[in-house]
Amino acid sequence: MEKIRNYRNWTITEDAKLMETLVNMVNIGGFKADNGFKYGYLLHLENTLKEKIPNSGILGKPHIESRIKTMKKDWQVVYDMVNGTNTSGFGYDSSTHSVTAEPAVWDSYIQVHKEAGKWRNKIFPHYEDLCIIFGKDRAQGNKANDFAQMEEDASNEEQSEQIEDVFEEQTIENEESPNMASKKRKRVDVVIKEISIAANVLGEKLEKAANSMNQAILGETEVQKKASMVIPEISKMQSLSAFDRFKVSRKIMRDPETVLSFWNLEGEDRENFVRFMLEE
Repeated sequence: MEKIRNYRNWTITEDAKLMETLVNMVNIGGFKADNGFKYGYLLHLENTLKEKIPNSGILGKPHIESRIKTMKKDWQVVYDMVNGTNTSGFGYDSSTHSVTAEPAVWDSYIQVHKEAGKWRNKIFPHYEDLCIIFGKDRAQGNKANDFAQMEEDASNEEQSEQIEDVFEEQTIENEESPNMASKKRKRVDVVIKEISIAANVLGEKLEKAANSMNQAILGETEVQKKASMVIPEISKMQSLSAFDRFKVSRKIMRDPETVLSFWNLEGEDRENFVRFMLEE
């Protein structure tokens, strides 16, 4: 009964407004976490949609939360088809809002991934917006899974080697002379020293990687700040229609390099750049 009460049929307009609000929230920052959203994001979305769609009755819980989960699940299926490391032959057509592939590619993929079948003849109009919203989460998730698998493989290999060493030591223990035992201890000391050196080298590499990541995060924060200022700036260009202002704002904010190009120009050059983006 609870699921029936929580279920809601979202209209095309409601979906579009939700996507618009999510993209803007991600670009501005504040509620985006490393792998999801921060506490309070549902209330923010609920209040924003109340302004955009009065009397819709859309609530953060359960309506928005459930819709985001559904859209993310669908997006992950399409994203893995288009961008997966083990897939080829798939693409996304922005003009038709659909996944493209040869029939043979579809047939082969659907045999293994049943959940992808519905996207063979179905449009997915919000795929590109969802890439802005969840793209980084997916990339980080894949990297985290790869790193976790590497750690597990290394751990299993190390444990296997340790078991073999113990078995070998126990087998020849009774046959060792005092001199042999002394040589064995020296060999163990050398191995321990080599492990220590390797650990120090690994630590230095991890530190360098962390510093590079921090620099990247600082640069990303600056771009997000500039992106949040695009809409107010374009709103001043009254020579453009409201539709064109909205359209070009979304187009510019989607690409960090375009955001920087926009702010590197001034006055008439900036407005000419906006018109160029509209015609592109």
